[in-house]
Amino acid sequence: MELETISIALFPVLFGMVLVWFVLVKLLFNRLEQAHPQTYEAMGRPSLFLRNSPAGVIAMLKFLVRREHRALSDGGLSKLSDAMLVFLAVYLVLFI
Repeated sequence: MELETISIALFPVLFGMVLVWFVLVKLLFNRLEQAHPQTYEAMGRPSLFLRNSPAGVIAMLKFLVRREHRALSDGGLSKLSDAMLVFLAVYLVLFI
């Protein structure tokens, strides 16, 4: 298969993954805001669009990569966070 054909086929997959990522981030922020408001406040009350800032994105990525969800003892949040970390890794591999 040609590189150009692979690129054309990969574009809709990556675009779809971005949309899924937005949904996952929204779910994460909602869960943190509802169940762990102190952690949500410490992250700067991040939002998907309204209060979106580079600092909020960095705080979210640190939360995921450092696996800070473990300290919160929330099984649902842990599953979501771990799934997001795997999803991000897959996305980056496909993107590169």
